[in-house]
Order: sequence, then structure tokens, then C-alpha cells
Amino acid sequence: MSRNKDKQLEAPRVRSRFEGFVRKLWWLHSCWALAFGIGVMIYARKGLAHADKLLLILGVSWFLVFFALRFIVGPENVKPDDKLHKKALRLGTNYIIKNLYQQMLFFLVPLYASSTTWSFESSNWWLAPILLVFAVLSTMDLVMDNFIMQKRLLASVMYAFCMFGVMNLILPIAVEISQFTSLLIAAAVAVPAVALLTFRIRSVVTVKGLSMVLVGTGLLTAGAYYGAPYVPPAPLAMSQGGVSHGTMGSHEEVPGHKEVIRADELDGLRCVSRLSKPGGVHDEVLHIWRHNGAEFRSVTPALVPIAHERGYVYRSTLPSLPPNPVGDWVCRIETADHQLIGRLAFRIE
Repeated sequence: MSRNKDKQLEAPRVRSRFEGFVRKLWWLHSCWALAFGIGVMIYARKGLAHADKLLLILGVSWFLVFFALRFIVGPENVKPDDKLHKKALRLGTNYIIKNLYQQMLFFLVPLYASSTTWSFESSNWWLAPILLVFAVLSTMDLVMDNFIMQKRLLASVMYAFCMFGVMNLILPIAVEISQFTSLLIAAAVAVPAVALLTFRIRSVVTVKGLSMVLVGTGLLTAGAYYGAPYVPPAPLAMSQGGVSHGTMGSHEEVPGHKEVIRADELDGLRCVSRLSKPGGVHDEVLHIWRHNGAEFRSVTPALVPIAHERGYVYRSTLPSLPPNPVGDWVCRIETADHQLIGRLAFRIE
């Protein structure tokens, strides 16, 4: 009892001035990392113009992060009798990992944000905010060093989540596959990555370990298959769109969007969307016209022959209208696998 009382009466340890200075220095570095990350966000989409070089950088950097998380950093790799050079190696590796996370996450955020349909009727708005939270956390050195990197499962989940975002973004550019196929591949790779980073390799390659990995991979892939409408089709994005009517201009590409159209002025009613994606659009695009909350017709739009440097313009018209067209309308731009690219709402009065 006396020992417990003595421990309770002990005064809490007071940090020295040097320790306080170091903590302030790390927070200052975090502010600089955050500012640098914002700069990366500003120029992220321009970076996709050099997609071939970007793929090489992404592949090398994420291999380095995987190797570092598995064999250098983390509580299992820390020993009380580690020599100074090992401690220095671990400190330098932590710093490199944080910088890779920062650059990668701040690169992903604006690309997913531009592919997200920001609307109360949209279901794919959740991914960009989570990536933004991870990006901000990666700039907070004290949080990354003392909390996230010390919990291997948490660090592995964060890594897998980021890797999913990277692969889902890069695969459609690298191998010219559809957004839906890249989504399934990215989901299938996430579970093995978490398993290899969290557990010992010997335990993963056992019958039980492999069975759990296969089951987890199957479940997550199935979730991606049925949850595709909830994931933005990055880097495919709608840069411009409009619903208009009347006679089409001789050089019209994307008309100005009309929010209200009179019921006696529906001649030439059309939905036009300009899509942008490095490497070209490899998905079938649909314009789904909805009237008062119900789907009226799904139309395969025509690709307007323009210079692709300005994007890919798709135009659709309705061959017929309902007997009473008055009400709320939406032209939803989707892939054939129901990934939402954008929506254009208007009203007929």
C-alpha cells in the first residue's frame, strides 16, 4: 500500500526546455508539410499529364513504403538494445515514409474530389474526405511517430487504404482498363497488403492464414463489385456540363446550363457533358434521364468530334417526352457499371 501511495504522490515528469523546443520544432515542421501538401494539391491534375513518369514514381515509392513498414519501423522491429545506427535508420525511414504519405495523399485528394459528385443525392462523396483526413494526419509528425507508426495494424490499414486509392487511380491510365475493373483489382490487393504488413510472413503462408486472406479478399472484392456506385471513378471527371434546348449553335460544344425550362420550349432538349481523363475514356458512358425521382430513360450519348485536348464531349437527346413533362428532372452521367460521373438538375415549368 505504501508503494502505491508513494507512486501517487510522485510529481509528474516536467519536460525540459530542450524537449519543449523539439516538440515545437516538430509542430513547425508539420505546418510546413501541410503547406507543401496544399501546393501538391494545387498542381495534382497537371501531374497527370506526365502519367508515364508518374507510374514509375508511384511504383517505386510504394514498394519502399511497404518494405520499410514490414522490416524497419513498427514496434516489432524496435529492441531495447538497438545500436545508434539502427535508431538513426529507423528515424530516417519514418521521415521518408511520412513524406511519401504526404505527397501521395495530397496528390490523391484533389483528383478524387474532382471526380466526386458533390450533391445530397450523390453517394460517392465519402472517399475524398477520408483521404484528406489521412493526408492531414500524415503531416502531424508527433501523431505519426508516436501513435500511427507504433500500431502496426493501424499503419497497415492506412497503407492499404492509400494503396487502394493509388491503384484505382493509376490502373485505368497504365493498362487502359475500365474504372470498374481497376476498382476490383484495387480492392483485391488491399487485404493481402494488410496481412503481410500486420502479421509474420510465416503465419500468413499457412493454410489458415491463406484461407483467411482469400476469404477477406473475396469479401472486399464482392463489396467493391456491389459498391461501385459509392466510389468516384477517378481520374475520370466531368469538367463541364449543361442541359439546354432550342436550336443548336454551329460551333456549340457544351451549352450553358438551363435550370428552368418552359414546357412549351422543349424542342431540341439535350444533355451535354464534357469528360476529362488522361489516356482517354475507356468506359461506356450513359446519360440517365430521371423525372420526379424515377428513371425515365437511359440513353447512350453520342461522342462529339472535337479536339480531345479539351476533353471528351458526350451529347444525348430524348426521342420522346412523357405526356406531362412538368416537374424536376436530372440528367445523370454514369459509366455502364453505375459509377456516377456527374449530374445536371433542371426543372420544367
